Amino acid sequence: MRIQGRSDPELTEIGHTQSLALLEQLKDRPLSAIYTSTLQRSVQTAQPIAQHLGLPIEKRPELDEIAFGILEGKKLSDMDESTKSELDRFRQNRLTYRIPGGENYTDVADRVRPLMNEILWKHRGREVLIVGHRGVNRMMIGILLEQPLELAVKVEQANGCLYVIQRNGEPRVFHYLNAEIREGLLFEGQRTVL
Repeated sequence: MRIQGRSDPELTEIGHTQSLALLEQLKDRPLSAIYTSTLQRSVQTAQPIAQHLGLPIEKRPELDEIAFGILEGKKLSDMDESTKSELDRFRQNRLTYRIPGGENYTDVADRVRPLMNEILWKHRGREVLIVGHRGVNRMMIGILLEQPLELAVKVEQANGCLYVIQRNGEPRVFHYLNAEIREGLLFEGQRTVL
């Protein structure tokens, strides 16, 4: 496994397959806008649905993945004891510990929150697709569902998982995974309804 962070590889073959699955899930939805990070794997994921609906993709740096600093692009199997120690410290306290040159999840929430407010205001009452990354998505979900960051960092955001969040009145969340839709969030290895 490689720590991607802000590194910018293209989508893998599996990623392309998942982008077509996203198209299938959303092709009949009344989307009014599509936002992605500036990283090409996010943009390439959104391209099939954007082309199908004739919508432009708005690339926003606020949606770029959490920065992993000195660990960017490293494979777990190639790490020395020092870099493994940095990763362990981060995993133990993801809200406050920063890997040298990186961010923590509080930093990510602070950069994503104003964008979420902007999108909610600009697209009131309409559906929007946001294609981000695991760390950013966790914080967005927490912000949109008005949950504490301590809970948001535990949200599972597997590749191929799509969350649908309704904000009309009481926030509700649904997840699509393996062609199944269920209400609730996935938390690190289990399904939980909020």
